[in-house]
Amino acid sequence: MPKTHKKQITKNQKRHTRKSSKRIAIKRIPKALFKKLDALSPFELNYKLIKMAGPNPLNAGRGNPNFFNSFGRQVFADLQQTAIQLSTPKATDIEIYPLENSMNFVKALTNKAKKWPARRRKFFLEYLKYLIKSAKEDKKDPHAIVYDLVKSSLGCYYPVPPQIQPHLALIAERFLYDLVMSAADGSEKGAKMKPNDFGCFATEGAAAGILYVFNTLKENYLLLPKDKIALITPIFSPYLEMPRLADYDLEIVELKCDPDSDYSLPNSEIDKLKDKGIKALFMVNPANPAAFSLSKDNIDRIGHIVDTERQDLIVLSDNVYAPFADQYNSFMISCPLNTIEVYSLSKYFGTTGWRLGLTMLAKNNRIDKLLQNLPQKYKKALHKRYETATIDPEKLSFMDRVVFDSRQVAEAHVGGLSTPQQVLMGILLYYDIHDRANGEPYRKEIKSILKNRITSFYDELKTPIHIVPTQTDYYSLIDIPGVTKNLFGEKAAAYLVKEYEYLEFLFHLVSKYHTILLPGAGFGSTPWRLRISLANLKDEQYPIIGKNITKCIHDLVKPALR
Repeated sequence: MPKTHKKQITKNQKRHTRKSSKRIAIKRIPKALFKKLDALSPFELNYKLIKMAGPNPLNAGRGNPNFFNSFGRQVFADLQQTAIQLSTPKATDIEIYPLENSMNFVKALTNKAKKWPARRRKFFLEYLKYLIKSAKEDKKDPHAIVYDLVKSSLGCYYPVPPQIQPHLALIAERFLYDLVMSAADGSEKGAKMKPNDFGCFATEGAAAGILYVFNTLKENYLLLPKDKIALITPIFSPYLEMPRLADYDLEIVELKCDPDSDYSLPNSEIDKLKDKGIKALFMVNPANPAAFSLSKDNIDRIGHIVDTERQDLIVLSDNVYAPFADQYNSFMISCPLNTIEVYSLSKYFGTTGWRLGLTMLAKNNRIDKLLQNLPQKYKKALHKRYETATIDPEKLSFMDRVVFDSRQVAEAHVGGLSTPQQVLMGILLYYDIHDRANGEPYRKEIKSILKNRITSFYDELKTPIHIVPTQTDYYSLIDIPGVTKNLFGEKAAAYLVKEYEYLEFLFHLVSKYHTILLPGAGFGSTPWRLRISLANLKDEQYPIIGKNITKCIHDLVKPALR
């Protein structure tokens, strides 16, 4: 090696030594300010972190996926163009939409689809066959179902009925049934039911579905101010905040999952549900941010309590992350008569901007019985509330009331999710049914993307990951003290927790390394667990985040390494 090059290396080494020997200033947070920041929602805090991070940060704080299903959108676009072609020109830019008896819509769509690209044509014709077969099995008119598909594609008529378009109902029932029963062994109560034993309501994503259900529970006196509601935590932070709002004024009882047992619930936490003062159980399952489905043992134990001691308990579950888990354990398996499932297509199909969701409830359910057993004074008030919408308010099911209440009753006749949204939803749900019947290539690819990201991330942290079937890999709660121990030893981990607040770590990570994570504390987790989304950044950016976290930890624990 030339001498000059040798000198250059020595010079660089000395410069690096001088630079690393300087103690990096860590900005401390005054206690009064920390208290205010600690009380903020994670997403409110996220806005502050984004401002601190400067241009082009690595923002792993948001859960919006950077992938989406393109094929379903292409079929949807083809169908919309075809539906326009089946209309009658009237004047420039004006068409008259076709009437139900104006043509054989199956033949018309089949003929028009001949001009589509081969793969999309094949898929769409199989979809038509599925709709026709399902319509016959459900004793519906196949011609009317296919016409509903065409008319809904145009968006030229109100949603009828407001609950869900007839063609979508046929797909939604099958899709959700398959999803919630995917882990059943056939002996459970839910597994003995059929897809058409359940009803679905198409909503503007899962958030709308949750709000609609909560509002109806409140308006129908099933949840009263100061009532107790159990939340399985950690949980998506708005769900932790919402019950406390003045509109509901509910008391929260947390059922805390054990992070050392794949975020399953200890029996002692489950047994809190025996308290008859708890009116409802609410969770995200699989969880956000914990990213695990509850265990089958948890589901069975809670189901047993509901079916024996707590038949009056209302179970509400947001299952948006269910398709990402190889094993999703749903309460529809163990206590289907008490359970309301709310699903969104936003994450699995990349439709956060489309706002596509479904609310699922057994047609014969125990919530309807709770309505029947309400005190007479509440029944009188509810008769008055719904009498403008129906001549028999007392006969309204809980699902009927959710639909009416979604438009404050008075506007219920023009309620419902926009029909083109419902058409796209139907295509995507059938895509999933088709995918699962053909080896799951789409699902396996998405699982592979997320697994590669989480693996490359934790590799940089020298921390092993424990992959189990109930895991989604969509998020991860990073145990910062545990990672610190793996990287720099127990002394460093103890020093970090003793000397700093978790927000000081987050702020230093943002200000120096332009990397954004969210605090787990805002989701009901422990303070030193931070949420990272594995879905919203490029694959190659996750090892960089791992490196930045390592550097950030080193900056804080450097005095303990001497």
